[in-house]
Amino acid sequence: MKVLVLFGSPRKKHTYELTKAFIEGLEKDTEVEFIDTPKLNISHCMGCNYCLKEMKCFIKDDMEDILNKIEEADIIVLSSPVYFGTVTSYLKVLIDRCQPLYNKRFVLKVEDKVKKKGFLIFTAGGKNKRMIDSMNLVAKFFMLSCGAELVDTIYCLNTDDNGLDKEVLQRAHMSAKSIL
Repeated sequence: MKVLVLFGSPRKKHTYELTKAFIEGLEKDTEVEFIDTPKLNISHCMGCNYCLKEMKCFIKDDMEDILNKIEEADIIVLSSPVYFGTVTSYLKVLIDRCQPLYNKRFVLKVEDKVKKKGFLIFTAGGKNKRMIDSMNLVAKFFMLSCGAELVDTIYCLNTDDNGLDKEVLQRAHMSAKSIL
């Protein structure tokens, strides 16, 4: 089983710790690839519609490899802190460049042989749950475009004041264990 973690935080703090708890809950023989998106070279989508005709993007950057990894993964984990009510810009540019995946599934109507599973991991410094609701809109559409069924959303609010809740860390660990 291949797990692809798309990690969107430029820092290794709360979101990283929560993601790590999820990964540690996976079976030992699970193949996990952790993509640290702030370290990638991904250009912005130009809205040129090249991918509608060719089913790939003409821009040559790290996204070519990421699209292949998304297609090969059995499980996709999208992990991000809340930045202004949504995923970080590192993940947003990656999500925007997934238009070829959307086109494959919703324009060409190519059916996936096996449905992927999707997990969302979010942290927010503030207390307002609406931040998570807005994150879910973007993330759920991303998962749909990747051919993944959303299985669980794991989040922790108010990390600026309280850090990570131990119960949420345990929940992340148990959510990963529930995959098989």
